[in-house]
Amino acid sequence: MLGKVADVKAAISARAPVNATNDGHMTAVGVASLYGHADVVTALIAAGANVNADQDGESALALASQAGHVPVVDALLAAKADLTTKDKDGMTALMAAAAANRAAVVRALVSHGADVNGANPDGATALMAAAFGGHVEAAQALLDAGANVNSRDSVGRTPLMAAALGGSAAVGRALLDRKADLNAEDQGGSTALIYAAANGHLEIIDLLVKAGLTKGNDMALAYAVRGCFTPVMQRLLDGGAKTTAQLQGTPMLVLAASSNCLEAIDVLIARGADVNGADEDGTTALMHAAALGFVPIVQRLLDKGASLEQTNKDRQSAWIMAAMGNQMEVVDIFKAYRAAHPSEPR
Repeated sequence: MLGKVADVKAAISARAPVNATNDGHMTAVGVASLYGHADVVTALIAAGANVNADQDGESALALASQAGHVPVVDALLAAKADLTTKDKDGMTALMAAAAANRAAVVRALVSHGADVNGANPDGATALMAAAFGGHVEAAQALLDAGANVNSRDSVGRTPLMAAALGGSAAVGRALLDRKADLNAEDQGGSTALIYAAANGHLEIIDLLVKAGLTKGNDMALAYAVRGCFTPVMQRLLDGGAKTTAQLQGTPMLVLAASSNCLEAIDVLIARGADVNGADEDGTTALMHAAALGFVPIVQRLLDKGASLEQTNKDRQSAWIMAAMGNQMEVVDIFKAYRAAHPSEPR
């Protein structure tokens, strides 16, 4: 019938069962809600369609909300659609609307009593869904309706952390304007700054730093190094992050070498990182690069004074680790270096 209300009414007059399901386990009201046919939804409701029937794990209200069909949402709400119904993932219609940036639907749902601070099984709210998606209009609508700007999910993440993870400075600014806790930490001790740095989101890092967030600066730098986000590294170093910091016992330069990030190597050495700094096992950046066959990294570290003779706790040098890994190009570089520097201690 493709949404033609005349055909639907004719079928209803012929006593077609309005609550029958199709092969996709959806009723007619679910299909009409999904595609935004408000007149069809209204006709089906008038004929006794169950607006709360299961739609293959969803509700008609959630389907219409996610798609942004405001007239359908209004019709379903007028027919007492259940605002508290959750899908198989624990998402309500409000969460679905927020995740899709359907601000008009968000306003319609909250005006009919949707719980603006309701959470899914992981503790995430509609505001967190909007923040992660970078949906500033939906986030504003939720904040205007009283959403808790400092709610926490099951691992302690806040909406500001979700905005940082998603990289939305606009949402971050909206949250900070509503007094989001700038210094909040999740259960692992990560701040919004760390979430932003780990994903290379420079714009929201600028926002957070300008707002005064420095907690977790060194850890943020470590994650930026591991992700090879050099502009983020520069910004964090300018803000006071230290090249001497470590991530779980691993120096910054070792992280950069393990990530095969030549740009990070250059930035860290230029900022004073110890070229022969080692992790808890005594393994240096040169050893990691040699074992993995990262030739440009090996060459740069040697040029910057990395020791070819230094060994780790297993008494393995970079040369031995390259040989063990069958990294013959690296071995040849070491041979050439040794020949060019015969006077260096062995």
